[in-house]
Amino acid sequence: MQEIVEESIVKEGKKNSDAISIKEFFMACVNNWYWFVISMIACSCLAFLYAKSQRQIYGSTATIVVTTNSNKSTGSQAQMFADLGMSPGNNVLANEIYKIRSSNLMENVVEQLGLNIQYYGHVFLRDVNSYKTNPVQITPLNTVTTPFSVTVIPKGGEDFEFQVNDGPMKKAKFGNKVNSQFGPIAITKTHVFAETYKDYKVIARINTIQGAAKELAGMLKAENPDKYSDIIELTFSCDNARMGTDILNALIAVYNQDAINDKNRVARSTEAFIADRIVSLSKDLNGVDSQIAQLKVNTVNATMFSDPATSVRYVENANDADMQISLASQVSSHVSKMGDNELIPSNTGISDAGVEGQIAQYNEAMLKYQKIAASSSEENPVMADLSKQLRTMKITILRSINGYVNQLKVKQSNAHLQQGMATGSMAAIPSQEKAITEVTRQQQIKEQLYLYLLNKREENALQLAITESNAKVVEKATSLGLMAPQQEKIVGLGVLGGLILPSLVIFIIFWYRSLDTMIHSRKDIEDNCNIPIIGDLPEKRKDQKGKEVIVEENGKDRITEAMRIVRSNLDFVMPKTADDEGIVIQMTSTMAGEGKSFVAINLALTCAHAGKKVIAIDLDLRKGRFTEYVGVKSPNGMGLSSFLSGNTDSIDNIVTPAVHHENMDFIAIGAIPPNPTNLLLSDRFKLLIAELKKRYDYIILDTVPFGIIVDATLINRYADLTIYVIREGKIDVRYLADLQKMNDDKKIKNMTILLNDIKLKSKKYGYGYGYGYGYGYGYGEVEGK
Repeated sequence: MQEIVEESIVKEGKKNSDAISIKEFFMACVNNWYWFVISMIACSCLAFLYAKSQRQIYGSTATIVVTTNSNKSTGSQAQMFADLGMSPGNNVLANEIYKIRSSNLMENVVEQLGLNIQYYGHVFLRDVNSYKTNPVQITPLNTVTTPFSVTVIPKGGEDFEFQVNDGPMKKAKFGNKVNSQFGPIAITKTHVFAETYKDYKVIARINTIQGAAKELAGMLKAENPDKYSDIIELTFSCDNARMGTDILNALIAVYNQDAINDKNRVARSTEAFIADRIVSLSKDLNGVDSQIAQLKVNTVNATMFSDPATSVRYVENANDADMQISLASQVSSHVSKMGDNELIPSNTGISDAGVEGQIAQYNEAMLKYQKIAASSSEENPVMADLSKQLRTMKITILRSINGYVNQLKVKQSNAHLQQGMATGSMAAIPSQEKAITEVTRQQQIKEQLYLYLLNKREENALQLAITESNAKVVEKATSLGLMAPQQEKIVGLGVLGGLILPSLVIFIIFWYRSLDTMIHSRKDIEDNCNIPIIGDLPEKRKDQKGKEVIVEENGKDRITEAMRIVRSNLDFVMPKTADDEGIVIQMTSTMAGEGKSFVAINLALTCAHAGKKVIAIDLDLRKGRFTEYVGVKSPNGMGLSSFLSGNTDSIDNIVTPAVHHENMDFIAIGAIPPNPTNLLLSDRFKLLIAELKKRYDYIILDTVPFGIIVDATLINRYADLTIYVIREGKIDVRYLADLQKMNDDKKIKNMTILLNDIKLKSKKYGYGYGYGYGYGYGYGEVEGK
């Protein structure tokens, strides 16, 4: 592609600046439109194959509303924690989102759905998750501690081949236990198995419960779409749509069950406390009943057992105070003796709302601590903060209970005082009646407490039976369909890449060429000077390499055609002369090796083919390479140096007919003189040129490079036309400014430029280029000639 693009650049030309012409870049793209088509087709096909090879990701979504009221607390409770510098935490929804995304819940989902083993079948270029459609089932018989994979290929009947990780392929039969480096494995058929699965590759990726849960938890998103609502939107992404919806449904169920379990743990703790107190009170009541029975046996007067009506109300107040003191003391004793990670019984009958609220906050914090402790270490900063908070809360609860007990004792003292005042008349009652009254009062207190605890036990049992879940499903889990890969988008990007890639290649070539300051095309010359260009010659064919004489009279090769165009262009650049005088054409260049001698001999031969009388003279008096190239020697050994030095006065003695054509003669250099400059300054050189102009139509002078030595300048005085030969890639384009200045200053007479050895990149290069030397000829036909 680079060669064809470079050809387009040559066709369009390039400016001598760092900027890249947009027009030229666009035209180069247009000229190479087929590369864009090929690139788009190739890139879109590659993009399609890439999309087909990628893992398919399906989305599933569900919406739930959280109905927990654990964030509701009384004003007194909030004030209590505010005084301690602690926030009770009201961002319950954020806590629930954290719970839902935890690995603990996902482990339960993995166990329920068996997702620690996932099955894949190879379809086209990718592995497809065959959740609940797998034809075989793989069951590790030992606990999985390290992830591994098993590949199973049914071979018909009960036979199959299997491979563990990258190990060797082994044979076995369905239903039999197979051994591996990870322990024994059972491989059986499922209900979807059929003989059509013969040679179908099934890949089972086996992971630990914890590893699979962590991986699946990373695919789950839980967020609150509206901060003013208690809605949680769950989104799960995996490689099977059905598996995604099943995971969301199972996760919601596990989350609700976990919330119920948390609530039941507090209730069960309360139940155990109440049961223990009921047993203790039952023993106390039995003892009191025995005392009353014994006193009644010893007392004849039954009226002793009647309390005055006026003291009933005060007795009830005293009994209530005694019961509350007993309950509070029991809770205080229990809290003081319980371990660091135990829950405090709630709803025990303490009538102080502040104490009950503190106990509820403590239990909620303890549940959170236990959940974090199950998957973390004591060095976790969160656990350390929670532990410190729990200790502070426990101390606060004990202080609150003790304060509450002190208040009750004051109430109890007042109640007993009022009771004594109301029953002062009983002082006269015999001592036995007074003793029975005291025992009866104890019996009433314990009976009320006993009945109260029985009532609370029933309430707690009812709470266990009707515990409500935290989440209600607003929208059940549904599939969102295929989310990735987006095949249309990937193919579209492939098409775009197919357009960008060749554009980038062309741009790089343009940029690379912009760094090249050498002359490569006639536009490089036209953009940097206004010296006329007489023509341009293409490079030689492979079979022409090493030859100096190329043109043939009836030849159709590209160099011959180019030379004919140069010959035709001579008529437009040559000055007017007398009808009987020939034209002197000087060949020069900037440096040696640019093809002056090649152009001179082939141009002379081309003019001879046109019927013109031509003579070519080797005027490189220092090397004489032109004579060597032509391969013509004077029969008498004389040459140009002989005439200029006066060894012969006859021009005929130095003129040698060229063997190439009858209309062409040649003057060889002869012996290389020691003083070429003096010879060129002599009148004999002027005489020679004047005589040759009378005899020939064209006198072509092959001279040394201009400006290196003075010889070319001396010869230029007699030239009618100067052809300045520039070989492609040899001369810096910045030199053209100097050449232009020499032309403007008339230091070189009637100068024209001929661009030589232009590299051809394709057979169609010649069409429309330069002066159109490709007209009418299909060079593709003659390349082999």
